[in-house]
Amino acid sequence: MSSLKEIISYGHVESKLMHPHCNPGMEIILVEQGHLEWAVEQVPEVLNPGSVFFTLPWQMHGSLQMREPRNRIFYVLFSLPGKNDVLKNEMRFPAALKFSAAEQKMLAQVFMKAPHHAWQASPLFKQLFPELIRRLAGATTMDSLAATSLLRSILIELADTISKSQSAQQHLLPTVRKVRSFLREIGQALDYAWTLEEMATRCGVKRTQFSKIIKQVTGYPPIQYLNRVRFEKACEILRNTDRSITDIAFECGYGSSQYFAETFKKYARMTPTEYRILLPELDAILKSNWEYPERRTIAEEQKRAVVFCQNGIDRKL
Repeated sequence: MSSLKEIISYGHVESKLMHPHCNPGMEIILVEQGHLEWAVEQVPEVLNPGSVFFTLPWQMHGSLQMREPRNRIFYVLFSLPGKNDVLKNEMRFPAALKFSAAEQKMLAQVFMKAPHHAWQASPLFKQLFPELIRRLAGATTMDSLAATSLLRSILIELADTISKSQSAQQHLLPTVRKVRSFLREIGQALDYAWTLEEMATRCGVKRTQFSKIIKQVTGYPPIQYLNRVRFEKACEILRNTDRSITDIAFECGYGSSQYFAETFKKYARMTPTEYRILLPELDAILKSNWEYPERRTIAEEQKRAVVFCQNGIDRKL
């Protein structure tokens, strides 16, 4: 465990539930896999694989779904010096990070004035963040020193990403642009029995290269990504129509209603019929959650993190 006393919790986990809440510190999350629908102060933000998401102590945030489909995230939560009402005017960082007064002011301005909270993580950020989680779980003095240095670097890299993203868009290679375009089109042809070979051919690339780009863009292997899109489309139809389960199954590319029900339950932890029946109740609960958000203390967050990580993927990477 890092000697940085401000660290509240961290981990590499599956985020199954994220009720609206305010944290007792600054939270940074890197999405490794999954497409998450979260919101800050009820303003929606979509997190795709490779997204970095941050919130400040006074910002209410949470999921727009009752249960998030399967995903994997890295996260760290650490306290900031001072009380929230003071931090809103003069945000400061832990002394151990050794930012000068000018540096603290510059970073605070970037984070506090950011137009949104989800950003595409830079290649460097994607390298640093998993290493931070690994070092926080380490037991040596070197792990502790490395973790402190990594958190400092991560804050700088995130601020730099936000600053650059507001003035320039990322330029994509032609092959990546083709794959992204195909992914937008595939949602309109889910009833087709796509194979890996056919998807790669449509994009004009070889199977191996196609698989690599899909994993880079979405965080999923091609077939897993296709299944995820089918699930999301099925949820949309279930929510907005009264069409039969069988019709929905075939439109979304499932071979039978039975296979559809089995696959849907793996994602939603309930059958399509149960999902449709429970929608009014789920919507009411979600509305109540946003009206009465949790305001967690450090002790509550640490207690929650123990269970969170026990049910997670890997605390010690």
